[in-house]
Amino acid sequence: MKNVILLLLFYSSVFGQKKQNPIVSSEGIYETECKYVENEKEGEKSFLRFYMNGKVLSVGTDCDATATDLKTWFNMERKNKLIGDYKIKGKRIKFFTTNSEGTVNYRGRITKDGILKLKIKSLINGYRSTEEYQFVKVEGLN
Repeated sequence: MKNVILLLLFYSSVFGQKKQNPIVSSEGIYETECKYVENEKEGEKSFLRFYMNGKVLSVGTDCDATATDLKTWFNMERKNKLIGDYKIKGKRIKFFTTNSEGTVNYRGRITKDGILKLKIKSLINGYRSTEEYQFVKVEGLN
């Protein structure tokens, strides 16, 4: 009887565990293409990193940056980070990121190719956009 209970506990702990939200990857960073604003010489890109605990970090920078360049920026100790919680239901994803300046809302879907198609609304400055985020695998993320 004792062996049966131990065996049941083992199987339930091994096979009963699911990765939370395996539809997005925490082994890299999602990035947009470079976008130029009218009359601006320098463009900008946005980056997202998802964590299996339901957290997401957001970073925006100029077009020269790569996901690998920014891997040190995606840590929970970074000051004034845009951080939030994400939720996935089927192929739909919804989250927000917040820092001392305010909040940015994201809502959209995950394609079969793993591309995030998101509608973005900044409550900081009223900016609205629709963006596509591609996954980039990055080695050595914390």
